Amino acid sequence: MTRPPPTASPSPPPAAGLVPGGPLAMAATVGFRPVLRRILPRPGAMRWASRGPRRLRALTLAVWFALVLATPPASPAPSPPAACPADPPGLVPDEPLAALAAALRPGGKVEILAIGSASTVAEDGYPLAMLAALQAARPGVTFHLTRKGGRGEDAAAGLRRLTRGLAATPVTLVLWQVGTVDAVRGLRPDDLAETVDAGAARVRRHGADLVLIDPQFSRFLRANVDLEPYEIALQMAAAEPGVALFPRHAVMQAWAQEDGLDPERAGEAEAATTATLLRHCLGAALARFLLAGAGS
Repeated sequence: MTRPPPTASPSPPPAAGLVPGGPLAMAATVGFRPVLRRILPRPGAMRWASRGPRRLRALTLAVWFALVLATPPASPAPSPPAACPADPPGLVPDEPLAALAAALRPGGKVEILAIGSASTVAEDGYPLAMLAALQAARPGVTFHLTRKGGRGEDAAAGLRRLTRGLAATPVTLVLWQVGTVDAVRGLRPDDLAETVDAGAARVRRHGADLVLIDPQFSRFLRANVDLEPYEIALQMAAAEPGVALFPRHAVMQAWAQEDGLDPERAGEAEAATTATLLRHCLGAALARFLLAGAGS
């Protein structure tokens, strides 16, 4: 009997529209957990600088989502090429994904809950490419993806969605894309760390795996927002048991600088195609990251 294709639950309508060097870059290459435990204090011990006037942060957020996170118009996007850049070295979870490993047996079922903002719930977002790559790699397993979130949702909103999602159905794997909105709004990194820790505790009690996904790489975002405290908060959360971090920022930065996969630098005619390819490649890289964490 032919197995039905992987399914994804309906998502909201598409939204409109490591700093190189130093310990963070080293952590992205050799693994975050062993490096960060030695060199970084807990986020609560740090003094976070002011992010500037609230009005300026709100304006930055509006421009960011309008220009950078905007999804293409409803017209069909060109199909991405099959080839993607190679994964950066060391793109393997520091924490084994035990629940996923147990479900990746012939005839098994993997229930994935993806929580996040615009890039997670977009019509052609990276989770759908991840789902297709997982099913292609494990045709004997049934994968089901539920995406929850929306444009402009911060970590606190994500935690509420995560809690409701865990209560609604048995979940094998939680993907939590978090940190971008908190950084753009200038929310306290301590609060981000506490919120993510609370979510991780809920996922552990549920018996699922948690993979955090950090902010996207963008020169526009880097020029307007200090991402490093938020990256540190996520990396420290990923040093706790049962939590892994997919370093989307470092992956995108490496691809942009080394392979030219960079929608911000693409010409007007190539920008949409490049952005589509980037989402496709991120999803495929995330699938490989997950399978590596499951030991397969």
